[in-house]
Amino acid sequence: MPVTMNRSIGDPERDGCQSMKNRKISAALWERATTLAVWAVLSFHANSAIAAELLVAAQGQIGPTWDRGIAAFDAQNDYNSCFNDSGAACPNVNWRWLGDSTERFLRLQYPGTGILAGVYFKASVPQDFSAFTGGVVEFYARSSEPSTDLTVKIDCNHPCSTGDIRLNGVLSEDWRKITLNVDDLIARGLDITAVDTGLVLWPTALGEVNVDIKDIVWRMTPEAAASQRGTGGPILLLENLEGAENTSPNDYAGLKQVWADEFNQDQIDLGSWNFDIGGWGWGNDELQYYLSDKATLADGHLVITAREQQFEDRNYTSTRIKTEGEVEFTYGRVDIRAALPKGQGIWPALWSLGANFREVGWPYTGELDIMEMIGGSGREDTIHGTLHWNVGGLNTPYAHTYQGGDYRLPSGEFSDGFHVFSMIREPDRVRWLVDDVQYYSFSLTSERDFDAFRLPFFLIFNIAVGGRWPGYPNDSTSFPQRMVVDYVRIFAAKSASEDSDGDGVVDPDDDLPLDPNESLDTDGDGIGNNEDSDDDGDGVADVIDVFPQDPSEWADSDGDGIGDNAQASVTPPSTTKEVAIWMSALRLMRNRDLEDSSP
Repeated sequence: MPVTMNRSIGDPERDGCQSMKNRKISAALWERATTLAVWAVLSFHANSAIAAELLVAAQGQIGPTWDRGIAAFDAQNDYNSCFNDSGAACPNVNWRWLGDSTERFLRLQYPGTGILAGVYFKASVPQDFSAFTGGVVEFYARSSEPSTDLTVKIDCNHPCSTGDIRLNGVLSEDWRKITLNVDDLIARGLDITAVDTGLVLWPTALGEVNVDIKDIVWRMTPEAAASQRGTGGPILLLENLEGAENTSPNDYAGLKQVWADEFNQDQIDLGSWNFDIGGWGWGNDELQYYLSDKATLADGHLVITAREQQFEDRNYTSTRIKTEGEVEFTYGRVDIRAALPKGQGIWPALWSLGANFREVGWPYTGELDIMEMIGGSGREDTIHGTLHWNVGGLNTPYAHTYQGGDYRLPSGEFSDGFHVFSMIREPDRVRWLVDDVQYYSFSLTSERDFDAFRLPFFLIFNIAVGGRWPGYPNDSTSFPQRMVVDYVRIFAAKSASEDSDGDGVVDPDDDLPLDPNESLDTDGDGIGNNEDSDDDGDGVADVIDVFPQDPSEWADSDGDGIGDNAQASVTPPSTTKEVAIWMSALRLMRNRDLEDSSP
């Protein structure tokens, strides 16, 4: 059930959950979002060394690098290719997936005509696989005929190729693992910086035969995998990302978590998230085409991938995922732990628009950019937090303006690892933080300009490629680039009558509202009085000790901030009567202070 978060820090009694109509998700979109998720990150530990694989094909699916899918060439068609049609347009070979959920394999069927035809896995844009130098290409194969010869090759940007590699008598009716050394492929002519096929193969004799293949992977050496850093490159290795210390708590004083996505599920939660689709430039002359399948889940993370990939009239693809119509928030705090992409022309953003966007349009709806970064040399250590609005509000002509601040890392870049990007919305201001360090605050006056920022907003995460602000990719820009989101959490103010820990003390009056065994922390050290009743060890309980951190003082009879012991010799109370007198004196002094401070 979708929820909308509208509980205000300034108005804690407002309802924090409002039901909305469930968004209908097509079965096709659901299937595509879930089946592609497994390919984003494939890494494992072996003997304390990192190994990493790039999938070509396995279990009935093609890895996302090979966006053109399965294809074949056929000499009878003048070597023209047939793409993703199971060989319908290639008379001398066809293919299909067989098997069950435990094992699926691709069967290549040859009719025995003797006419050359081969199957391959194609990327629309040549890939830089330098990281696989020293590694291997591996796959499993078998044949319906014994001692079947197999011919394989890897192609790079035409006419570059390894040339045909004949493997004599390697196949039988039993599965056999076949390994190709990448260094040998390079020696045979492969341009490792421009690979555009994951594998090309056919039975050498071209007789009537079935060839089954499965689990085709490119594998790095453990040393190469261990050296991979950041969010770019052919493989994302989450364990190599830095920033383990950059996290945020699950609760804050006076706030409660009202919605979160930790991305620990198997599929993207399509009850909370949906997608913008298209490639019309998005008002900024951007170059990418947004698709839903460029957002995947991997090892508890949302991975948004920008690729150099042809789709319709665009040369790049990416994802723009949002909570519009499903999850909204007004006042409170948003924490997003993420690692960012890099590169000239790369523009990642974690941001939000007003929930009335469809009715009033931009900039009338207001825009709050929690984090934006523009990639390029000297810019990848800096992020920006910004507000956009229409001067005069809803009832005036278009007059867009904006204000914002930026934060620069003391060292490193945002693609090196994780940071927590936060925004706090209050009725009279908005604040921006990185790793809980505030770097910008903007005051919202009562002017109509800022009415938009007192209404619900929804979240948007995306990577744009190119645009008027970041500029455009050049030869220095590598693909794919990824934004990796560990979690997003939304907090809102607690109700004045809420008792989170059930200890009988409402949260506003409870110094430790999440500890059912404590409600007082007189000295403010984070340890309740029940556990730590006399911090300074002077024999006077913190609850009646005016100086709970000073073992030489416990009273301040005249309220001047100087302990009585410094002015005269005072013996701490010991009898029940003395304690009662002291408590009465303390109450009188506090009441007097309150009266003096009242307007």
